[in-house]
Amino acid sequence: MRSPAAAFPLAAAVLPFATAFGLLGGGTGAILAATCALAFVALPALGLVAGATPGRRREELAWLSAALAGIGGLGVLLALTLAEGADPGALLALRLDALRPELIEFYRSAGWAEETLAATGAAFDRMRELVAWQLPGLVLAGCVIHGALLVYAFGRRAGLDEASLHPGSFATFRTPLAVAAVFVPAGALAALGGGIAARAAVTVLIPLGALFFLRGMAIIRALLDRGRVGLLIRAPVYVLAVQMPIPVLVAIGGLLDEFLDFRGRLSRKDESGGGSGRRE
Repeated sequence: MRSPAAAFPLAAAVLPFATAFGLLGGGTGAILAATCALAFVALPALGLVAGATPGRRREELAWLSAALAGIGGLGVLLALTLAEGADPGALLALRLDALRPELIEFYRSAGWAEETLAATGAAFDRMRELVAWQLPGLVLAGCVIHGALLVYAFGRRAGLDEASLHPGSFATFRTPLAVAAVFVPAGALAALGGGIAARAAVTVLIPLGALFFLRGMAIIRALLDRGRVGLLIRAPVYVLAVQMPIPVLVAIGGLLDEFLDFRGRLSRKDESGGGSGRRE
């Protein structure tokens, strides 16, 4: 963190967390917004400063920042649970219920068709249920994205380019083998189990899915780099990649990459082609 300007990307990245908890309203929402700013700025910044050691891979730094942010996020949820005596996911879901009529009316006034409004309402209801039952998993998934943004999107402003890190861009991002090892049994438990066990499994799957989504996005980035694709094409590709249900497919591609190594196959193919050309 060599420049004071590095604090601004950190502060900007925390806004989604502060906004989400601020929906709780009142004094509790204001306190949580400030607490989130501390948890998702101070702890990840500590990870960037302490973790940027010579030879460290950038994805390891992203994992460290995400883990520290996750500790802060879960601490916020625990503090809220103890202070309110209720599940914070249920509290936030009630707030979303209050916003639903206003949201639908806004879209109706904007000229949306009734079929589209019905689909939007159904999607809103599914999100509401996800928040009510899986808020810790959503927070951890947000921390995963948060850590990746800090290292790869804002890392230059934080002075990471001056650190003696292992060379590599986001196109080389990979997940630990342990992530796939945990994902498979957790998926089986979520599909076949019930009650608290299934809920816990889904909570684990959500941040793991975010990691595989990032790995899938890294594959896309590598393909775009390989094709020397310009910004005018990259931007629509990235926008499409975050439109549902495309993120699910991207995450599946990231999971398969653990076993099929798409980028390694492309690299070996390029080297083989280059080698044959030299032999000629």
